[in-house]
Amino acid sequence: MRTFLLLALLALAACSVRGADPYVGYLYPAGLKAGTTNRVVVCGQFFWNIRDFDAGEGVHVVSWEMVPGFPVPTGDQRRYLVKWLDGIAKGDRTQPRLPVENEHYNEWRSNRWYNALGDLDRGQIELVERFLFIPRNALQMTPALSQKILVTLAVDADAKPGPREFRVFGMAGASPPRPLVVTAEPHRAEPPYEPPHRRQPAPPVVDRIPCVLDGQVMPGETDLWKLPLAKGRTVTLRVTARELQPYIGDAVPGFFNAVLRVTDPDGSEVAFADDDFHHPDPVLTFTAPADGVYTLEIRDNLYRGREDFVYAVEVRDGAVRPPLRDRSLMPSPDWSVPADALVAEVHGVVDRPGRRLEHDFEVPKAGDYCFDVLARRAGSPLDARLTVWKGDVCLARIDDVTNSVHVGNVIQAECDPVGRVRLDAPGRYTARLEDEAGKGGPEYGYDLRIHRPRPRFEVWCRKSGFTLRSWNGGAPVEFEVIRRDGFDGSVHLEANGLVRFGRAEIPPASNRVSTTIVSLLKRPAAPTNLTLTASAVVDGRREQVLVVPANEYNQAFAWDHLVPARRFVLKSVPGNPPKPKAQPSKAQPKKPAPPAKK
Repeated sequence: MRTFLLLALLALAACSVRGADPYVGYLYPAGLKAGTTNRVVVCGQFFWNIRDFDAGEGVHVVSWEMVPGFPVPTGDQRRYLVKWLDGIAKGDRTQPRLPVENEHYNEWRSNRWYNALGDLDRGQIELVERFLFIPRNALQMTPALSQKILVTLAVDADAKPGPREFRVFGMAGASPPRPLVVTAEPHRAEPPYEPPHRRQPAPPVVDRIPCVLDGQVMPGETDLWKLPLAKGRTVTLRVTARELQPYIGDAVPGFFNAVLRVTDPDGSEVAFADDDFHHPDPVLTFTAPADGVYTLEIRDNLYRGREDFVYAVEVRDGAVRPPLRDRSLMPSPDWSVPADALVAEVHGVVDRPGRRLEHDFEVPKAGDYCFDVLARRAGSPLDARLTVWKGDVCLARIDDVTNSVHVGNVIQAECDPVGRVRLDAPGRYTARLEDEAGKGGPEYGYDLRIHRPRPRFEVWCRKSGFTLRSWNGGAPVEFEVIRRDGFDGSVHLEANGLVRFGRAEIPPASNRVSTTIVSLLKRPAAPTNLTLTASAVVDGRREQVLVVPANEYNQAFAWDHLVPARRFVLKSVPGNPPKPKAQPSKAQPKKPAPPAKK
C-alpha cells in the first residue's frame, strides 16, 4: 500500500509539473541586428509539449531544437568524451575507438549528443563542454535554468529597432515574456567557451563602432574587450543587463548589478561606472588621453555570476547621453485627469544641485486636493520631496508613496511623492519641490499634477500570456484592482470575441480575484494579440479601462512585483468540440397486423 501511494504521489507531481507554465530564464544573445538570422539559446524550465513561439513584430522563428539533458558521465566515459572533444578542437571529428573490453562500459550513460559529438556544430559542442568542465556549485544551480532550447530567429531587414517580447507556448500555458532587442548596429559576441586545459582565447577587439557587445558573466568572471582608440576620441558605453531580467527570485540583491571599468595600455584605470543614477545598468563616457588599445571590463559589482547574468553593451562615438530608460513599461497608466478636476499641471527641472522650485496655484474652495509628482516612474533620477505652503506656513510634507502592490520594472519607483492634503480655505498656495539629497542636473525633470480627488481604478492581470484549448478551454488567472482616491465599487471583467471569464465580478471589498479565463475560439490559432477591458460605475457613470498585462516576479526571496508587459498574447490549441446532441428518433409507422388465419 505504501509503495502504491508513493507511486501515485509521484505520478500526480509529474502531471502537475508538466501542466505548469513554461518559464524563460534568459535569452543569449538578448539582441539581434535587423536583417540577420541567428541562433539564440533559450534557457528556462517546463519546456514540455511546446506548441509555439512568439518573438514580436518582424522576428520569425525559423527552427528550434530541444537540448537534451546531459547525464554526469563516469570517469572512463568522461575521459573518452574529452578525448573526442579535444580531437574536434584540432579539426579531427573522427570518433575514437570504444573500449570494448572495459568492465565499466555497461555503466556508461547514454545521451544522443554524447553519441554524435562529431556531428554537432560549434554552439552545440560548447554546451556539452560547459557541462563537462564547469563545476556545478549547488548555490549556483537553480531549477529555473534546468532546460535549454536552441531557437533560430530571422529578423526582417526593415524591422524597427527596439525591444520585443519573446515567449514560449506550451500545451497548458505560456511563459512570461523575456526582452529581445532588435538593433540597427551589428553585434559582437564574446568568444566561445574553451575548457581550462586548452589555450584561452584573447579578448575580442572592437574594431567597429557603433556596435553591440553580447556576453554572459559566470561566477567570479570579468569579461574583457579591447578598444583601439586614437587620442581625443570619445566613446559612450551603455549597459543593458537588469532591464533584460528585472528581478531574480533566488539571487541577492535580485538582479545582475553590472559595473564598467576602462584601463589604458599600461593597465591603469581611466574610467569607471556603476549605477546610472538609480538604475543599476551603468552608462560610461570617456575620452582617450592617448593613442592605444584600451581594455573594457564588465563584471558584477559583488563578483557574483550565473549563466542568466546576460548583458549587452552599446558602443557609440561621442558623448551621447542615451534616452531615458524604457518609459513604455512605467507604472503610470492613470496620469490624465478630466479638465474640470485639474487644478494645476506643470513641468519642471531641478537643473542644478540644491535648487528648490516653487509653483503657485489657486484653489477655488476648501477641501481635499491630490498632489502627484511623476519623476522616477518616468525614468528621471529625481528623488523628489514636495511641501505645500500657505504663505510662510508649511501645511504638508509629501515624500515617498506607499503602495499596497509593487508594480513596475523600475527600482525605487515608489520614491515619487503622491498624497492628499486638506486645504481649509480658497486662495493661493505654493508647492515647493526639491531633490531629497540636494542633487540636480538637466536630467532631473518631473511633472507635478494637482487635482481634486477623482475616484478611479486600475486593473492589472497577473499573467500576460495564455495557452487555451479551443471550444471553451480555460486556465486559472488572477486580477489585481488598484483603487485610488476613495473608489470602492465593484469592477466587472468584460468578455470579448476571444475570451470570457468564469467569474467576472470583483466585489467592492476585494482588491484581487481568482477566476478562469475561457477561450471562445472554435479552432487552433497562432499567437494573437488580446485586449482585455474592465468597467465600473464611478460617480454615477460607467467607466471602462484597459487591463494592464503583467507577470508576477519575486525579488531576492522576499518582494513580489508585478512587471508590466507590452501586450496580452493568446495561443489557441486543439480542444474537444462539444458532442452533438442526440436527435429524438422519429416514430416508426406501425406495421399492419398479419391477417388472422381462418
